[in-house]
Amino acid sequence: MANFTFSIDADFVKSLGRMADVDEYAPIMIDESMPILEKNLKKEALKHKDTGEMVDSIKSTKAGKTRYGGYFAISRPTGYARTGWKYARTKKNAGTKERLRNMEKLVYLEYGTSKQPATPVLTKAIKDSEPKVLRKMQEVFNREVGD
Repeated sequence: MANFTFSIDADFVKSLGRMADVDEYAPIMIDESMPILEKNLKKEALKHKDTGEMVDSIKSTKAGKTRYGGYFAISRPTGYARTGWKYARTKKNAGTKERLRNMEKLVYLEYGTSKQPATPVLTKAIKDSEPKVLRKMQEVFNREVGD
């Protein structure tokens, strides 16, 4: 039979106790790191701009909480294009034109259309942002916990 004995540093235990308050730290970490993703998303979308209104409409939300207890924030284009129109896809409005959402422009850019090849703007922005966002979140966590 093996015997294993160890002791835990008191400062470590104290920091674990502070970590338990995720509801306090997670929104702060997310809110302070979202500008990094927003900046990279704008930078990537700017490479493919026509009028620039979709790029100008990109905004990030504040951290929110899911019904399952997780946290999230969104960086996305908002509003409608002033110059973009599309044909209605519903039977009721078939043949009429509807305003194009800026988010739709980003989706068409990311995944392409039957007439336009895919240009992964979101994928590249997320990939480029990940290390910086994680570093920023760690920095905020360390500052909030006091380590």
